[in-house]
Amino acid sequence: MKREKFLSRTDREYIASMIPESTPDWKAAWEEGYKIGETLEIKETPFKKKYGVKSDVEYRMRLKETGKLCWKINTGLASIEEQAEAMKAAEKFNEETGMRISYAHQLPQNITGVPKDKRKGLPISLGFMLNEPEDWEKISMAATVQPIFGDNHLGWPNAVETTINSLQAGSTYTGLFSTYVQVAPGCPDEVWNMTQIVKALGITAAKYDEKVVVNDQSDDGYGAYFSDLATSLAMTRMDRYIVSDLCKTRFCYSFGNFTQNIMQKVALWLAASDIFSTDDQPGIGFMYPDTISHWDHHLHANYGFQIPEILMFVLAEDKFKTGSSFLTVPITEKVAIPTVSEMLDMTAACQRTEETVYYWRDLINWEPIEKLKDQIIDFSETMFQNMLDGLAEAGVDITNPIELMVVLKSMDPFALEKMFHPSIVNDGKDTMEPLIPAALWNATQNELADQIKELSSTKYPNLVKDKRICVASGDVHFAGAAVIVGVLEEFGADVVDGGNQLEAIDVLDLADEHGVTDICISLHNGQALPYAKLLVEMAKERGKEYRFFMGGVMQSFLNPDDEVPTDVTKEINELGIITCTTVEDLLDKLTR
Repeated sequence: MKREKFLSRTDREYIASMIPESTPDWKAAWEEGYKIGETLEIKETPFKKKYGVKSDVEYRMRLKETGKLCWKINTGLASIEEQAEAMKAAEKFNEETGMRISYAHQLPQNITGVPKDKRKGLPISLGFMLNEPEDWEKISMAATVQPIFGDNHLGWPNAVETTINSLQAGSTYTGLFSTYVQVAPGCPDEVWNMTQIVKALGITAAKYDEKVVVNDQSDDGYGAYFSDLATSLAMTRMDRYIVSDLCKTRFCYSFGNFTQNIMQKVALWLAASDIFSTDDQPGIGFMYPDTISHWDHHLHANYGFQIPEILMFVLAEDKFKTGSSFLTVPITEKVAIPTVSEMLDMTAACQRTEETVYYWRDLINWEPIEKLKDQIIDFSETMFQNMLDGLAEAGVDITNPIELMVVLKSMDPFALEKMFHPSIVNDGKDTMEPLIPAALWNATQNELADQIKELSSTKYPNLVKDKRICVASGDVHFAGAAVIVGVLEEFGADVVDGGNQLEAIDVLDLADEHGVTDICISLHNGQALPYAKLLVEMAKERGKEYRFFMGGVMQSFLNPDDEVPTDVTKEINELGIITCTTVEDLLDKLTR
């Protein structure tokens, strides 16, 4: 029986307004990629040779049979040479300690994901740069630790080039697909962007039998914005539908940054494993530790919450055998680019929890976790179906991955969640009731409430009342900007909220459109100084006077050969931009 329509007229028109006027033949793009994939040879890396496997999946399936986690580190140093040395250091560490660091997740500069002809003038973020095929190969052939090329690869507009180069270098996990919803600088044509991603999916589809897997990381996509953690799994079902059902390639799911409750996290992990695993491939790419709880002071205390978390994961893998890997995060992650030794210290501390499994194995009551797992599976299936039905109802061609991705990227994630959430659509609630309240959302709301309480009795509410201010984040991080918007609106300011991932030109266009000259920008990805220079340069070209306020992480590479980023607060101030360290500091400087 055909389902009755459930979207309001307003919601249907909202979605329909985002459907592109025309899209190219997606099947032709996919087939072009497939033909490219057929010609590629995936090299044997030192890792595969050491373990006698033809793919990363084959290695992971061996660990799955034994109930052992696969261990992974993050590496995002300043150069290809440093990356290669980090791989060698991890190999040496394995040999000396008997540990098994199997993978190193690569974190290149974000413009790796931007085609070369579109990079001119773009701000440079932290990390190394991948340009030529030999750059990928230098890393993959450096040691018996296998690189995973995920960030800024298949999910960004340069997906075809990065997919070809990473596969030929021997890496058979690629992604992160979920980042197609991020704003790629210099790439405003979303139809073209998504066409390139579909073409790259054709390449990986041609390598299905060679066990090439497209990885999804929900916390780097819309999962970072949802108020219900279970919603992220429904969105990931949509990603799997695009990757596997439409584009016929392998898929796996990763998450964890923004999840604090260990019991809920394990339940979500097990639910995802049940949904996305196949007979010949784990459904989980990697689990990420809670990064919300990191302190930026007394850093050694950060061992105190990651070790209990990983102990629970070791026990869960011992029992349920999902084939997951775990990506450890050093204690310094919140304040600086971690050194190689800091990466190795944390993975060693985490791996040693395996020695205590037999103490705990019979003490854990898994029943509540398995019950929640089943609820999450049912919830995510219902919401995913709501999304498919609702998008089709609004006129979206849900059989066309290009059109589908363009529409999903254009939607406000907060509106998307509310529009399709089962508590509203299926249960008839007036307001959304999360199955699992998301930690980052809760933390942001708690911080907002604390700031309002702390500042409401000061002089600032009267001073900012009716003041016109534009607020935006220059990267994917939204929490800081969201708190600022909430405080200003509570105190009566007229706020133009630009959301996140705005390029410098977009910030100025937004401010000009609304006639605003006070502009607040949050930055965290190491592009602070080049972003600031762009703002000043474009403001001068427009012949307009603005007051720029910047906060977040004021770090950048000052010189091309720098190995570590530098605090660039002084340099930004010299450009005439006002830097702020707290919400109160911002309010004080805004009202002078």
